[in-house]
Amino acid sequence: MTVRHAVVAGQFYPEQPKVLEEDVRGYIDASGVVASPAQVAVLVVPHAGYVYSGPTAGFAYARVRGAKPRRVVLLGRSHRYAFQGASIWATGGYESPLGILPVDVDMAAMLAQEFGGAPTEAHEVEHTLEVQAPFVQVAIGTVPIVPVLFGDEAGDWHVEFGRRLAQYLEPGDLVIASTDLSHYLTEAEADAIDRESLGTVLERDPMKLARGLAEGRCSMCGGAAVVAAMAFANARCAGDWRLLDHRTSAHATGDTGHVVGYAAISMEYDEREAAQ
Repeated sequence: MTVRHAVVAGQFYPEQPKVLEEDVRGYIDASGVVASPAQVAVLVVPHAGYVYSGPTAGFAYARVRGAKPRRVVLLGRSHRYAFQGASIWATGGYESPLGILPVDVDMAAMLAQEFGGAPTEAHEVEHTLEVQAPFVQVAIGTVPIVPVLFGDEAGDWHVEFGRRLAQYLEPGDLVIASTDLSHYLTEAEADAIDRESLGTVLERDPMKLARGLAEGRCSMCGGAAVVAAMAFANARCAGDWRLLDHRTSAHATGDTGHVVGYAAISMEYDEREAAQ
């Protein structure tokens, strides 16, 4: 089994399993969000160090606590490698201090055949998806995952990826897209552009978000992942989109001069659709 080993434990989150589990559970509990896992098709979550973005991530993962999906697809953007298409980790598993999340190798292979081809080396030092693993393990448990990294700017290719993904996945499967928002602006500047970014997402038009990112009106380091997730939610007719939390790193540091923005979003089916 080819396992993608944890590389940011002790940096982005605690490396001691007991401390890590307690921290993640604490973030989820502190959100006060009521779980409704059957309604959730997509989560959008941040990926910074837990001291900064863990509370925001807790809002999203609280919504799916107790979920029983057959698989979870993790979508992110590579910070270090530029490439076209998708880099899909299709073997073994993803490690965290809480254990190994197995990869759904059949689903990963199917997606890789249609959309892959980018080098899997992009995963080896990338934190974007790794920091999701402990939250998935605490909120959901040991569930098969499909880790996907994009390597270029958001566009119509990512919209098509999301639409096709909706045809591959089964009812109840969960998609998690990871992004942070604006980077290293003042609190006031970050609040303005983050509100524009989040408002554009909630309009449910993925290409409008892609254009906003290209033109600089919106800011997301994982914009490609969010665009793909939006297209997936639309294809699945998950029309109830909720902003669960929005804050900046100033909440943790007190420094309002150079902040990073974080948000938690849930894209959900209405109650009648979820019950079917």
